Amino acid sequence: MIDEQELDVSIRHLVRALNAFPGIRTRGSCGGHDNPNPGQWPAGTWYVTFEVDRTDPGWFSLEFLAWLINNDYGAAGHHVTLYPTAAPPYLNQPGQCLHFALEGYDGENAGELAAWIDELHAKYFIPPKSVKHARASTRQRSKRRN
Repeated sequence: MIDEQELDVSIRHLVRALNAFPGIRTRGSCGGHDNPNPGQWPAGTWYVTFEVDRTDPGWFSLEFLAWLINNDYGAAGHHVTLYPTAAPPYLNQPGQCLHFALEGYDGENAGELAAWIDELHAKYFIPPKSVKHARASTRQRSKRRN
């Protein structure tokens, strides 16, 4: 994981908000710059790229984020998109190329999005049940039948 001090200040809260989800690991980001150097994005735009673990927690997190960003946040008129992207398989190992990008345009504020993600994560995110938890539920149902 990237040292937070190396991140653009304007994007730090969003990177933390994404990394708070199980199975999500950010890979890169840019918070936008008034005088961008090569490889940097201009002010008023930003991005965060991330990987998703091939696990139930990773899948549940991606599903929640896709709804949150592309449906709910986008429907409110925000210019933010989450999408999959992959390098050509012949340049990498097939099955290892997929990652995701979250991008903001037209002056979107990454900090405001991060605060909103944090709020909805706390209120509505449902992680997968653990195997131990599922077994406990089965035992309780068995006890009720007896």
